[in-house]
Amino acid sequence: MELLLSVGIVAAAALALGVAAVVVLYGVLDPDFAAIYIGVLIGLDLAILVAYLAYQVNRIIVRPLRLAVEAAEAIAGGNLSRRIPPADTDELANLAHSVNRMTDRLIEDRAHIVKAEKMASVGRLAAGIAHEVGNPLGAIAGYTHIIKTDAARAGEAVAGLERETERIDRIVRGLLDYARPAPRASGRVDVNDVTANVVDLLMSQGALKHIDLHVSPAAQAVHVIADRHDIEQVLVNLLLNAVDAMRGKGALSVVIRGAPRTAFAAGSRRMNDAGSRPPSPPSPRAARWLAETPAREVAMVAVLDAGPGIPEEDVERVFEPFFTTKDPGKGTGLGLAIVARAVENAGGTIWVSKSREGGAAFRALFPVAEP
Repeated sequence: MELLLSVGIVAAAALALGVAAVVVLYGVLDPDFAAIYIGVLIGLDLAILVAYLAYQVNRIIVRPLRLAVEAAEAIAGGNLSRRIPPADTDELANLAHSVNRMTDRLIEDRAHIVKAEKMASVGRLAAGIAHEVGNPLGAIAGYTHIIKTDAARAGEAVAGLERETERIDRIVRGLLDYARPAPRASGRVDVNDVTANVVDLLMSQGALKHIDLHVSPAAQAVHVIADRHDIEQVLVNLLLNAVDAMRGKGALSVVIRGAPRTAFAAGSRRMNDAGSRPPSPPSPRAARWLAETPAREVAMVAVLDAGPGIPEEDVERVFEPFFTTKDPGKGTGLGLAIVARAVENAGGTIWVSKSREGGAAFRALFPVAEP
């Protein structure tokens, strides 16, 4: 209404001025140049009208909408403290109020969701601890009873006590590794070199004795900012998990690549592919990481096995503490949780999908260190 009223008043004034100029000046000016003078006057009149209308449209509509779009983009980007400033007109003031109210409600809902997720995580963690520690505690109680009632089997019971105590110790140490707040690492680590050392270590221990292992290092050294122990822990856990999944036998591949961030956003493709196979797209979580990371170059460490694979409904849950697909007593469910924590500590992300061999393909992405 304000814009329409302004336009009407100014248009009426311009029309009146133009008519007055024709009526008053046409008989006063030299007839040969009267038309030119009146045309120039009317042109100036129209220019002033257009300039005033542009100013009003910018003040009433364009500038408030631009501020609203900028604030909405900031809110969508995660800056929930941003608000749309109030506008001069009732319509855009109502729009700003509605968006600001929506943002306040979003903050409240987000706080409730975070609280609910924390409670659910605590519940899962407590259930996992009760299950994993309860089993060896029950066994310890049984061995203690044997020692009290059957002295002939005391040696067997003591060995069982030691075994179950070590199992509890592994669970507690795994919990500490997962929960310990580690500072962001600052050292430069060559992923090719770490991978070669880890493979040599597992080979010497016999863990890969019956595994058809194929390692594809990056063509050039790929450095990431990380703690060397974290990267070693990631590789050891992923490789041993793959060996367990394949029952100690099968094909296992380790692939290391360094490429621009946009190349991974389009999907991963093996170096020997001729282009007929579609690339493996990143998970939605990894895609968000690729969109938000400031790194121009990204390093990928992929471990691909020929085991049974991970069910589609469990591809995110495998990184939760105490979630395991192994048989009871075969694992604590903390290995992949520790892997995910170590990758995040290095500023990266990890996800799992189905490999070409039919098993699991774990891919970890890290920002490449600047030269």
